Amino acid sequence: MKIFDGREHAKLLDKRIKAYLEQNPAEGALGIVQVGDDFGSEKYIEIKKKYCKSLGISTKVLKIDQNLSDKIIYGMVKEFIDDVNIKGVIIQLPLPRKSLNKILNLIPIEKDVDLLTSQSMTKFYADDFTKLSPVIRAFKYFLQKNSINLENKKCIILGKGVLVGKPIGKYVEHLKARTDILSKYSAGTPLNCHLLVLGAGVSNLVMGEDIIPECNVVDFGYSVIDGRCVGDLCLDSKLNHLGVISPSPGGLGPLVVRFLIMNFLNI
Repeated sequence: MKIFDGREHAKLLDKRIKAYLEQNPAEGALGIVQVGDDFGSEKYIEIKKKYCKSLGISTKVLKIDQNLSDKIIYGMVKEFIDDVNIKGVIIQLPLPRKSLNKILNLIPIEKDVDLLTSQSMTKFYADDFTKLSPVIRAFKYFLQKNSINLENKKCIILGKGVLVGKPIGKYVEHLKARTDILSKYSAGTPLNCHLLVLGAGVSNLVMGEDIIPECNVVDFGYSVIDGRCVGDLCLDSKLNHLGVISPSPGGLGPLVVRFLIMNFLNI
């Protein structure tokens, strides 16, 4: 068993980003939209703001009361996005209600650093991988650094969300894996695969003893328990028989933040 230390790998990406900025100073700001008061969103926005500040990249945050009407929120977000000083935009997920999902499509493709608009996703699901979301870039990095070849290998993905489950499923199919995406999982059910990707967002959902030996595990899941983030994989369970584990927190999360900024900078 090997733990993938995302923080150490993030330092390597930091060097690459800083070297780029020495030759190409950042122009404009990264715009961040938050609707509502989700604790997890607050935490991740602060991480992004702090990282941008360390690089000398400006950020602007628009925080909106979720009790406002969809029409008012739509107008506020559009005005924010249209600001010529904002060169890239992210809308922090989750949004408090499904009817607000349409605001993602207000982001023009040249400002879409998360690649979550319909236009960006249409390209991705049509096998156009010229530009990848931060999540997919981090996942690709993990596979490459650990020499994990998925061709004809079984991959199980827990969760069908637009951020992790669905795009990861598409990408591993592109890599010719045999893929099974599960929207539901009952604790204790055996998991027989070469690679397990977790994105259910249910704390300690999966126990190590339910995963076959040598399986590699990527945990994107997170829940906030007593003020701290907890992944879908129970790190207190039996893990020594597994292959490479990217835990949550501390695994691919730091890389996702770096690749978000790299998308903003077009690196």
